[in-house]
Amino acid sequence: MPPGRVEGSAILTEKFESFQGEGPWTGQRCVFVRFSRCNLRCSYCDTPESWDWNRYNPAEVSDRVPVTELVSWVRERGVDMMVITGGEPMLQQPAMIALARGLADVRVQVETNGTIAPTPELASVVDLWVVSPKLANSGMTYSTRIKADALSALVATGRAVFKFVVTEPGRDLDEIAQLVEEHRLAPVWVMPEGTTQEKVLAGMDALYGPATERGWNVSTRLHILTGAR
Repeated sequence: MPPGRVEGSAILTEKFESFQGEGPWTGQRCVFVRFSRCNLRCSYCDTPESWDWNRYNPAEVSDRVPVTELVSWVRERGVDMMVITGGEPMLQQPAMIALARGLADVRVQVETNGTIAPTPELASVVDLWVVSPKLANSGMTYSTRIKADALSALVATGRAVFKFVVTEPGRDLDEIAQLVEEHRLAPVWVMPEGTTQEKVLAGMDALYGPATERGWNVSTRLHILTGAR
């Protein structure tokens, strides 16, 4: 591809400007580009419109957008950070690469479930991987939700953090500890599941002590607490 030329398209659920509400870059102004489609089926998923075709018509909840159009849209927002999320964006790696290369002066954060390894080309253009391996509380089998080779490849980038959604601390934290040890995952962030202020605050309160004892970080869900997107 000639320098400066951007090609390809992405299947999106939505795009919007906000701030990052979770993980190590919490509170920073950014744009979200939400890719449609997912390879997992989490019981607590808060974006089922990206994959649940029993409940949604994909023609009505997703659009194929040229990458050139996305690049222009991001530049018009005047932000220095873009979050590529989903669904599972790693199902569309060529589009991710083209988008990141079209925005070379914008930091790129990717939110992924950690089941698909990045190509070397993609790994070279992502500034931060926020990897969220799914626990048994997702309702899926271990072999479906945990892929050792993909986790190893993400660890090897040297730019990955691992964020776990906790529904029941007494049960989930031991499972997280086992995954962390088995796959050498670090640094670790734990985040309460919840879509209301009350549930998020109660979950953070329950996680603070156990996470401190284990040397882990606690993530809020700032967008839930503030009512932002």
